[in-house]
Amino acid sequence: MSEDFVMQVSTKLLNQQQVRQFSKINDKIADTQERVSTGKNILRASDDPVAAINLSVAKEQSLLLGQFQRNIESADNKLNMTDLTLQETVNVLTRFSELITMARNGALNEEGHLAISTEMRQLKEVLLGLANTTDPNGQGIFSGFNGVDRPFQLMVDGSVKYLGNRGQNNLPISENMSIATNIDGGSAFM
Repeated sequence: MSEDFVMQVSTKLLNQQQVRQFSKINDKIADTQERVSTGKNILRASDDPVAAINLSVAKEQSLLLGQFQRNIESADNKLNMTDLTLQETVNVLTRFSELITMARNGALNEEGHLAISTEMRQLKEVLLGLANTTDPNGQGIFSGFNGVDRPFQLMVDGSVKYLGNRGQNNLPISENMSIATNIDGGSAFM
């Protein structure tokens, strides 16, 4: 073999190695530019498998914590609505008690008793409306698991029938804790 031939092969081989090296450097530059432009250190799971798994777990935990936060807000809203409704119910029942005391007064005439009777019928309707309060989804807040919109029904004879059940709705607020989000109407009113 001639020295020129060996020199050509060596030069050609050296050039190919340098082109491959420049290609690798260009790939690294492109990868670095992509990381800078996206703000992400890990672009593909193959970049850092352990960090990619940790990132995936962190994303799952973040989603789970977000769901727990939404559940807490939902439970808080439902329980506040229930609390306000029960406070109004206490006000109505207090007025019933006042009217009963007034009706026992021997000084009332027939008109006075009729006025008390009329107000008591109106208060009964108000109380029935409070017992049938619905949440933003249109479900009665005192219906238990049934989710009916009107858990209490006024019967022809004047009695009230409960159409809900004694079930209690719960929402998870952490991995190992749930909170009740309702009071069933049977327990609250019957």
